[in-house]
Amino acid sequence: MQVLPQNQANITSIYRYYNNVWVILNDMIIGLAFRQFMCQNRDVLNAIVADGLESTLALRVQRVLLWLDSWPAGLKLNTELSGFYSHGFMALIAQWTKFLHRSLSFLPAISFLMETTSLLGMTMALSLFLDLLRVLTAHLHACYLVSSTIYRHILMLIGSLWNLFRGKRYNALRNRTDPWDYDVDQLLLGTILFTLAAHLFPTVLVYYAVFASLRLSLIVLYASCETLLAFMNHFPLFGLMLRSKDPQRLPGRWTTQRKMTELDGQPSGDTFEYFIGELWRRLAQHYHPIRLGKRMLMGRVLDTFPHSPALASQNH
Repeated sequence: MQVLPQNQANITSIYRYYNNVWVILNDMIIGLAFRQFMCQNRDVLNAIVADGLESTLALRVQRVLLWLDSWPAGLKLNTELSGFYSHGFMALIAQWTKFLHRSLSFLPAISFLMETTSLLGMTMALSLFLDLLRVLTAHLHACYLVSSTIYRHILMLIGSLWNLFRGKRYNALRNRTDPWDYDVDQLLLGTILFTLAAHLFPTVLVYYAVFASLRLSLIVLYASCETLLAFMNHFPLFGLMLRSKDPQRLPGRWTTQRKMTELDGQPSGDTFEYFIGELWRRLAQHYHPIRLGKRMLMGRVLDTFPHSPALASQNH
């Protein structure tokens, strides 16, 4: 028997309503359990956070910068450029450390805010944690942006000089590389610039690799938290219970009338396949290792998962 469109819409609305109720209730239950854990271990957690923030996000990074500035593993970097990188980044981290010391006095208030937001659900506490993480790692993101910008521009310079030596020139109007005749003075200037870029590139690459690795580690943490957050917001718990108890009550995208016929329009978004498949497709596409690796090699910024479809289309 074919289900009437109006009845199908009513079933879908009822299913969506009860699934949202189940998700919200479970979110609040987990949030209450997390709040209870924080209340019982408030002093211990505050001490761990206060000691770990400065040592992990400041002192260890400064040790790495000092190590890079002293010819690490026998790799002789450009002394002047390495000193510029090291002193500049260490000055930025020192300013962030001063800000951290002033902010530690607000740590009990931040802990209380985290406990309060847990009353609204675990997803609210997890979202607040991601926002705090972005603020606490702002200095690392700034260092990464500086190093990636220099790395990307020196790659563009080397690519332009490579076209110069091959007798080519990029045609911006036709978006292609055309043959071109260069004068002797242009080739001489290109040789000087290429020699300069070749001597500076190892230093630029080493410092970029350090902060790109830190950024990639943060991206992995962001991806894990955002995946957990998305599953907690959209996991079809009510649908799984119906599937195990009475699968006939589940609204589907197919109706049977002697043959399999696909319904017109888009899926309702209430099936297990839609939730899990679409969510996993978007997350896996954005955080794909090959995509992240290509962006790292090209010096492009490693960004977190965009929550706007317009931003997602621009990044891809």
